[in-house]
Amino acid sequence: MSFPPQYQQILRDAEAGRPDAQFLLSQIFMQNGNTESMMLWLRRATKSGVPDAFGALGRCYENGHGVQRDIGAALQHYEHAVASGSKVATFDNAQLLHKSRRGIASSDRIYELLVTAAEANVTPALRILGYVAMQHESNRRLAMDCLQRASDRGDPVSSFMLGWCLQQGWSGADKEGEALRCLHHAAAANMPFAKQLLSSLDGAQAAPQADAPQSSIQFPQSLSMFPEATAIELQQMNDDPPITLFKDVLDIVDRAYLIFLSQPHLRRAHVIDPDGENSGMVSNVRTNMSTYIPFEVVDIIGRYIEMKIINATGEDLLMSEPMSILKYAPGEYYRPHLDYFDPKLSVSDTFMEDGGQRTASAVTYLTAPSKGGGTSFPNLGLTVPPAAGSTLWFRNCSADGTVDERSLHAGDTVEEGEKWVVTKWFRERPTQYLQL
Repeated sequence: MSFPPQYQQILRDAEAGRPDAQFLLSQIFMQNGNTESMMLWLRRATKSGVPDAFGALGRCYENGHGVQRDIGAALQHYEHAVASGSKVATFDNAQLLHKSRRGIASSDRIYELLVTAAEANVTPALRILGYVAMQHESNRRLAMDCLQRASDRGDPVSSFMLGWCLQQGWSGADKEGEALRCLHHAAAANMPFAKQLLSSLDGAQAAPQADAPQSSIQFPQSLSMFPEATAIELQQMNDDPPITLFKDVLDIVDRAYLIFLSQPHLRRAHVIDPDGENSGMVSNVRTNMSTYIPFEVVDIIGRYIEMKIINATGEDLLMSEPMSILKYAPGEYYRPHLDYFDPKLSVSDTFMEDGGQRTASAVTYLTAPSKGGGTSFPNLGLTVPPAAGSTLWFRNCSADGTVDERSLHAGDTVEEGEKWVVTKWFRERPTQYLQL
């Protein structure tokens, strides 16, 4: 274990009842992996009324660190911390509230918390408010102010978003040099599509560090923290069973963010083990990489993007599974398969305990390979070419809930380039994906 030189003095002060020393000691034990001692001193610090201690205990409840995981208790502790003056807890409170079942009904409160965090220069709060403001033409100035401040604080995601905004001419002036600087920063952090956007700025000279935004960003009185339903162009690919392509559901910023969020977690994709001995198994039927973005990982921007897919398809978030991200490199594929749980397999009973049968699928293309990689339906003689940003929606069951074998589909072999998709599966009943 590693302890600071002043550890003994901190310990004496904590034992003497000094609240700040109690909280500091809890964080020292946390860094050293001593969960029992961390919880002992953290609880003493909360009894002494330390605001940040309530926030830290909230994170313990949210993550199940030292206590049983309890989202309700986490929110209560965050709210107590905020009421007591903790700036750090304002962001944690907003993020957890946004992705819980209370989220949509709490949009105004979430915005209020994020503004408080942003005014304290909490970088993720600035990034989120910048992203959300980007969705509304009337708030472009706010978006760029927030993203510039977050970018200046070293956030590559904000640099990518700001670079894209500048490239679109949102500043009202020629800002290619600033866009180039931002996108170089994003590319150095492997932000998806940053190099692609840089290629369109060939010949431009990077500008020096941009002037910081005004000392006090002017936030509007309200800002919706969830996307509004908008008219989406669609193409009916098949009538029975219904297969629909919703066009331009996600933009390049959305697509880049989901890829960036999921990249560290990618693993070789599994298929269901028909013998039910494992939750999944590696098979030559499927050679791509994949990962889920579960409740613990999804954040405010991720949920906002997810809701764009929900709004386009008319499905219900409460009935959904977490987003599944799939990556196909050249030569990779997913042979014909069914998304529903086969009623003939006993293992299906286990999978259907949470939410019942998978009734529908929504596959959104984050990138489109230059050749191959379509989604084919062998029983219908139909192949849908991938289109970046578009969502392919289809039913796996008939209206009466009977599984429909015509939904058999495949991720065709990618011949050139890469294909990334995000899949949302929907069930017949609410799932445990959303918590609280």
